[in-house]
Amino acid sequence: MNRIFLVFFVFMLLHSIGEFILKRKGMDGRQQRVIFIFYTLTIICLIALQFQYYQILPASNIMNIISPHVKRWVDQFV
Repeated sequence: MNRIFLVFFVFMLLHSIGEFILKRKGMDGRQQRVIFIFYTLTIICLIALQFQYYQILPASNIMNIISPHVKRWVDQFV
């Protein structure tokens, strides 16, 4: 991800979160929860993008175990 875009995106995200905090008093409780969930998911995805080149979990070992079961499951439906 281009660093300039990343810095711009983080500033816009912080500005948006600040506006949400200031305007949340007039919102319904459900609306506040949904917006909070979207902001949380955005931040989690942004952090995950920073670690995209590092192997945090041994995904290859997990996929070696799971993929035969998934293939069989898909073949049952097809």
